[in-house]
Amino acid sequence: MKKIIVTTFLFICLASCGTDDADLSYEEGGSCGVQGEEQCNGDKSAILICQNLVWTVKKLCNINFDESCRFTGTVYSCSGSGDTGDTGNTGDTGDTGNTGNTGDTGNTGDTGNTGDTGNTGDTGNTGDTGNTGDTGNTGDTGNTGDTGNTGDTGNTGNTGNTGDTASEKEECEKIMDCMDLCNSSDTACMQTCYDNGSTTGKTDYDAFWTCDSTNSCDGVYLCQWQKCNANAILCGLGGDSNYQIPYGTATISGNFTYIVTDEANLTSSMYITQFITGTYGTSGNLIDPTSAGTYAYTASKTPTSDDPYLIVYQDYKDSIVKNPVPYLIIDKADATVGTHNVGLTADDDTQVFIAEMDSSGEMTCRHAFGVGTINITTVNTTAGSSGRLSLTGTLQLYSPKAAPIYGGDISDSTLIACDPK
Repeated sequence: MKKIIVTTFLFICLASCGTDDADLSYEEGGSCGVQGEEQCNGDKSAILICQNLVWTVKKLCNINFDESCRFTGTVYSCSGSGDTGDTGNTGDTGDTGNTGNTGDTGNTGDTGNTGDTGNTGDTGNTGDTGNTGDTGNTGDTGNTGDTGNTGDTGNTGNTGNTGDTASEKEECEKIMDCMDLCNSSDTACMQTCYDNGSTTGKTDYDAFWTCDSTNSCDGVYLCQWQKCNANAILCGLGGDSNYQIPYGTATISGNFTYIVTDEANLTSSMYITQFITGTYGTSGNLIDPTSAGTYAYTASKTPTSDDPYLIVYQDYKDSIVKNPVPYLIIDKADATVGTHNVGLTADDDTQVFIAEMDSSGEMTCRHAFGVGTINITTVNTTAGSSGRLSLTGTLQLYSPKAAPIYGGDISDSTLIACDPK
């Protein structure tokens, strides 16, 4: 089962976690009665939230860095003295060796959306965002209706990028937006959208699909973007023009010799300095250059109602939240030696996101997602010191607001895009 999992409950950003009255009956997997209720678990190592009548970990406190769960009057949070004693993996925060890749706009590695069969009944894009907003990994597939230009219909402020709504849409894009609201099998609805379009819009629409046919694109967004770029822009496939395409690049390189099950109690043998570097936008760096250092680890997760998976997570040693926070997810069943596709479709078994965290350690938006391939050379998903994961790769990064390989702006309430950098 391929999915996109957002694991905000794993983010142990060194900010604040807590409760003074933890009840020993509050444990992950236990029964609860009030949806959305929060509590500390018995040993104060995590904040729990009630989801579907089951206690689920919302956030782990980093006990290794003296954090614990506490109730601070109105909210549960993690607090502690910070990570000042951990000096084993400092010094690499300036590693931006792949910044030269920002000019890599070939976009040729972005595959996986071959199921897209045109902007009118674009079924290939139904898996683009899957459960990207599903913080509890419960299988939220609310975005399965997104087709083609989906983001253009949802660009109404849920990402915080209110400044870009003033841009007037091209006439062809308006037709595409209208068609996106039609059922994929409702050709009459789509015909009405076309008929109601302006003369310019219909001319540009016809030219776009003529180019698609001439180049045998068969509705595949990547082909349309590469072969019919000018037409694709007029019809909205470029998404929000405030974001570069691609948005950046990332280089992945990590050799993990431990699979973690308790992120709150990390020791130096369980983590490495970093697994991902790169840049995005005009000024974004995947490692905050002001940070005191980074650490990265691979953790094993076994949800009660979904497939076991591995998450590779990179965070900062600072006692305050630093951004961005990159992470990679792959199902354990898919974690085998060989090449793996990275992206947001059902054909991709690996997902990479660049997230933004707030002061309480909650994810607020995503700067980018990765598309391309990674190569796993060593893997053993067994938890503990027998666990191994070695992986390398180079990815193109795209903002959810400007993802032409998936039809343009695919941001929505479950895939909120951060403001441009």
